[in-house]
Amino acid sequence: MSFPKVNAVIVGSGAGGAVVVKELSQAGLRVVMLERGKHYLPEDARHDVLRSQYYNSGPLGYGPDIKSNPRTFRLTPDEPARLVYANEGQYGAPYGSTAAAVGGGTVAYGCMSWRFVAKDFRMKTLYGVPEGTTLEDWPISYEDLEPFYSKAEWEIGISGQAGANPFDPPRSKPYPLPPLPMDRVGEAFARGARKLGLHPFPLPLAILSQPYDGRPECIRCLYCERFQCEVNAKSGMHATMIPKALATGNCELRAECMAREVVVDERGRARGVIYFGPDKKLYEQPADLVIISCSATESARLLLNSKSRLFPTGLANRHDQVGRSVMHHTGGGGAIGFFVEDTFEPYGPGFTAGLADYVHGNGAVLGGGVITTNSEYRQPLAFARTCGWHFGPRPWGKAAKAFVRKYFRRAVSIGSPGQGMPTESNRVDLDPTVRDAWGLPVVRTTHRVHPLDIQSSFFLTNRCIEILRAAGAIEELLPKPLTGEDLGRAIKSNQRGGLGEHQVGGCRMGKDPRGSVLNQYCQAHDVDNLFVVDGSCFPTIGGFNPALTIQANAFRVSEFILRQWKGGSFKLPG
Repeated sequence: MSFPKVNAVIVGSGAGGAVVVKELSQAGLRVVMLERGKHYLPEDARHDVLRSQYYNSGPLGYGPDIKSNPRTFRLTPDEPARLVYANEGQYGAPYGSTAAAVGGGTVAYGCMSWRFVAKDFRMKTLYGVPEGTTLEDWPISYEDLEPFYSKAEWEIGISGQAGANPFDPPRSKPYPLPPLPMDRVGEAFARGARKLGLHPFPLPLAILSQPYDGRPECIRCLYCERFQCEVNAKSGMHATMIPKALATGNCELRAECMAREVVVDERGRARGVIYFGPDKKLYEQPADLVIISCSATESARLLLNSKSRLFPTGLANRHDQVGRSVMHHTGGGGAIGFFVEDTFEPYGPGFTAGLADYVHGNGAVLGGGVITTNSEYRQPLAFARTCGWHFGPRPWGKAAKAFVRKYFRRAVSIGSPGQGMPTESNRVDLDPTVRDAWGLPVVRTTHRVHPLDIQSSFFLTNRCIEILRAAGAIEELLPKPLTGEDLGRAIKSNQRGGLGEHQVGGCRMGKDPRGSVLNQYCQAHDVDNLFVVDGSCFPTIGGFNPALTIQANAFRVSEFILRQWKGGSFKLPG
């Protein structure tokens, strides 16, 4: 069945796609948004730690459905790939899990909303191209993106304190809302950081500290990160951009619809999307414009599954760049300290303080990252899982219970994302044999961290240990600082890999079509009415959570699309 043609069809409703659908529909374009996940409402929120977006003991709270959506994973191209599922491993790795729902990962994300700094857009210029990497500069600068960072902060609703971070890049507007109050964990973190001469500050969060734009302020619920907000105080796309798009009357949202392929006409221009509806039947949505916003893994998969006579290796893949140079944050850069005093508060959001002293300028360490307080251990089950290494050979029994009773209310966890390096061999492609519930080839992820990633992770871990020690953590329970010998062993035995929720790359933007999929406006080099607007376009990952940069870039790309549309571009006959 084929529907009447619309001006644009957008596949994916996360941080990128939701911004575009809101901007286009408010400008008067007729838009259809396809989302493979369900549409969760505030009344669907639940305080079920076993079904949040974090635990791997059962179904994920907000998708994807585990059995219907397998993937395969391998560390290197010369080894066989093994089957993996979305509830395998912490933070979704190696699967590369992010929520599959209306609003995408923003339904249950932690809401940290950082601006990249100017150096993040010029990594190749600053650091060269280290051996084994595909490090590249962005085709845009911080100055190009700055007005859209401000637009995103005000449209979405970000709480923060302008000027509190001395390393923050120049901004044209302050935050629209003041920061959320700092909790005891944040105060302990800030105390240790200041003793070391560092510069802690309140985190910028997509959580309302005051009523804003028709939504209530945060109720300080403990079930925040990895959970849906029950009052819509979290500024996810399902609570901000998508309702505004639907209110125009120009946007139709179709949930539980799985895209099969983007189809092209005889000239090689995108003419629409074929997808499976909730009834598992095939439908076609013709459109003048096709915009893909499915995540770094799924956007590349959709393009690679969109084969035709004109694009035999996948759409927009003339130079075999689709799926290449995928990245994730290094992970592992963190530590937990235990204190004599009580640091626990039964309130959310659970992460209130951070510092940016180690984002760049770390000597031999390429890049770096922010260091922030964490929240995952704020429920007892999460604490037991996170701190299980203290329990001896098994994370249960009398010793484990005694440790939880003694230290659950006295813990401070801090960590850093850390920049991960892009490499040509780190990529996603299609598995040759494994199919999903719709009969489509699944993502095969090939990913192994670069030695520089391990070096960065070790560096940031040691900085976290220093902060906890300065804050007064019990010395006997602190992790030992990692040594050069530890680093050498870790690099030699490197078995670390996998994409998590901060996945980016795979359809990087650039000036040269031979080394990129998209131009500086996220427009496919090979198909002028096809755009990819999510983290896929990132040439590098930065040392920050990527959500706000995805959103700001989506506002920038939307402005370009509308400018071109008004000039007569993109409109197909019929």
